[in-house]
Amino acid sequence: MEVKIQTKIDVKQFLKVVKWILTLYFRMSPVRTLFLMVARIASSSRGLVMTFLFGKLIDVVTQQALSQNPDITSVYVPLGSLLVYYLVFEGILNELGYYCRRSLRYLSRSELNIIFYQKMNELGIQTLELPEMQDKIKRADEWLRDSMHVLEQVVDLIANIVLSIASAVIIYKYIPAMVPLLVIYALIRFLPDRYFSKQDFNWQVENTESSRKARMLSNILADPKELLEIKINSAYNFLDNKVRSFYDWYNAGMIKIIRNTHTTNFSLGIGQSIFGIAGYFVIIRKTILGALTVGDMLFQFRALDNFSGSLSHTLETVSSMYDVAIKMTDVVDVFEATPVHSDGRQKLDTSKPPEIEFCNVSFKYPNAGTYVFKDLNFKFKSGENVAIVGHNGAGKTTLVKLLARVYRVSKGEILINGININDLQIDNLYKQIGVLFQEYSFYAYLSAKENIIIGNHSKKFTDADVINASINAEAHEFISEYKDGYNQILSEHIEGGIRPSTGQKQKIAIARFFFRNPSLAIFDEPTSAIDAVSEYRIFNKIYKFFRKKTVVIISHRFSTVRNADTIFVINKGKLIEEGSHQMLMRQNGYYAKAFNLQAKGYKET
Repeated sequence: MEVKIQTKIDVKQFLKVVKWILTLYFRMSPVRTLFLMVARIASSSRGLVMTFLFGKLIDVVTQQALSQNPDITSVYVPLGSLLVYYLVFEGILNELGYYCRRSLRYLSRSELNIIFYQKMNELGIQTLELPEMQDKIKRADEWLRDSMHVLEQVVDLIANIVLSIASAVIIYKYIPAMVPLLVIYALIRFLPDRYFSKQDFNWQVENTESSRKARMLSNILADPKELLEIKINSAYNFLDNKVRSFYDWYNAGMIKIIRNTHTTNFSLGIGQSIFGIAGYFVIIRKTILGALTVGDMLFQFRALDNFSGSLSHTLETVSSMYDVAIKMTDVVDVFEATPVHSDGRQKLDTSKPPEIEFCNVSFKYPNAGTYVFKDLNFKFKSGENVAIVGHNGAGKTTLVKLLARVYRVSKGEILINGININDLQIDNLYKQIGVLFQEYSFYAYLSAKENIIIGNHSKKFTDADVINASINAEAHEFISEYKDGYNQILSEHIEGGIRPSTGQKQKIAIARFFFRNPSLAIFDEPTSAIDAVSEYRIFNKIYKFFRKKTVVIISHRFSTVRNADTIFVINKGKLIEEGSHQMLMRQNGYYAKAFNLQAKGYKET
């Protein structure tokens, strides 16, 4: 699917982004954000203030030098003013600005991550998996980190506007014609700058996908896990050439834009210099004619330079902010997004295991043309152990996602204890169920114990509860052999940590499930990386441990589902067989043939 990226925004959208950024940081740290703005405005005007004070000092010194009765005490006031200037501007405000900027940068690194994953949780899986939302989320995750840069630009913009106005007022008193001339010329310089900035941005946007591929290849070439196979199969030079070829071409295009930008800026800068010299001439002439003192002349020079510079910086900042604001619109859109479905209000009865019924359920993924299921009808009785089998791609895992309300059905309804699953409070539903997906989560930077208790971390427990869960998952023996036992960190990237095998990771994930002990237990290929003997033992314990719960097991290994109370056979999105293992074997249908074929493979092996 083609990724569409916004390349233009209007003034209203621009101001909306600026407001959102300011609101974000004022909520994060109002005092630091306010002081950052105050310090930056003061910092931008310190050159003007210093020149004014120096000018007054020079006038006093000149006056006393020409006097027949010079008085050294007359310089005390201007010198004292300079001392206050250095203490306030160069000392307090300067350090305050650095402190606020640095502390906000560090705070934002953690706070932005937190508010981002909180927003993802708020939106819910079905909203996040919308294709158009996925594109925005990817860009928002990348560009949210630019928010501090945008804040600094906003602060710089305000400071430059304040300095431009102050300088313009000073210049207008002596050279009124210079103010509109410099404004017009600054606008003339702004237009080509916007043109080249747009070229720069469009070049990046047009090559986003190619850049992403090049970065992915670069990451692969730097990944020790990937590098082993690449080196062995002599693929390094092939991939290296692809990366280099892209970057050579991409950088050449970008450098051309940069060269044209600075060539144009240099040419237009000559005109600005001519205006500046003309302004100097007028100020010098007024000084020679006695309209200005030497100190006033220096102050006017500084005001003229500040006005010209701050005006240019204001327009440059607006141009730069415009490009960043285009990117930040995706961030704002994501944070203003709402879940595609509202949450339900009803709660499950926890006095008994849930009963589940699929009533004429049809489902297709968002933007998909074909249905995964059509008119599915079946019931899981309360406290029943059921199994769902079928070939790969039959839709077994999709059924699990529907049961977990990751997606909502396209047609029909799923009832839990007679209540439409969409009418249930999602948090209440998740307290009653547990799902172990085939692609389960493993928290490598946590300890073995933390990986287990995360399944139900809020309940009171003892070490014996953790050990019993790991025993049921066939994990206690190898965890006990770890150097730090249950406190062992499970990542070799952390000092003292180790790297468990894939089978060990899966057993720890299953232990987490035993520890959670949900009313509705759903296992989606839970033992795919575990040897057959351990798998047999684990499933026996699952059937025994959850005998008073509703259990749904999905597996491609028929030996693991034969003990289920009811087996549902899915093929091409439809329920084709249903019954116990013995019943289905007597029918000699799809299940029986698949079971015998798999059993034959085991015997031959």
